[in-house]
Amino acid sequence: MGLTQQIVAYLGPWSWWVLALVLAGIEVLAPGTFFIWFAIAAGLTGALALLVTLGWQAQVVIFVVLAVVAALVGRRYYGRAGTEADGLANDRAGRQIGRSAVLDTAISHGTGHIRLDDTVWRVEGPDLPAGARVRITGYRDGRFQVVAEG
Repeated sequence: MGLTQQIVAYLGPWSWWVLALVLAGIEVLAPGTFFIWFAIAAGLTGALALLVTLGWQAQVVIFVVLAVVAALVGRRYYGRAGTEADGLANDRAGRQIGRSAVLDTAISHGTGHIRLDDTVWRVEGPDLPAGARVRITGYRDGRFQVVAEG
């Protein structure tokens, strides 16, 4: 009997908890969120093995099934959250939608300029005089779409 087998035999179901801690430690050191799902699966397998007497083969099958389920659920959850969060993270113009601004130059023949923070932006909208308050409603072809703010 090898050393690993002796340790697993000695620890019994607790070996899954040790594996969960090792995998969680790897998650801390490795980038991304991948090993944490295996750590969760190992922890759940250890909890189940403490409650119900199972052979090691059944425990391995349960671990594999839980690992796949945890990874799929985690990917779905983090995939959706990541997409929403990252959607505007690098979209400077997209983050401005909904903001109010004052026209820097009048909108004449449908185009003008506003100043947001330290940047002058081209805008499209109804003809309005310089100094009028507008609200940004969209962004298209390098120009903000604006409407007069009442």
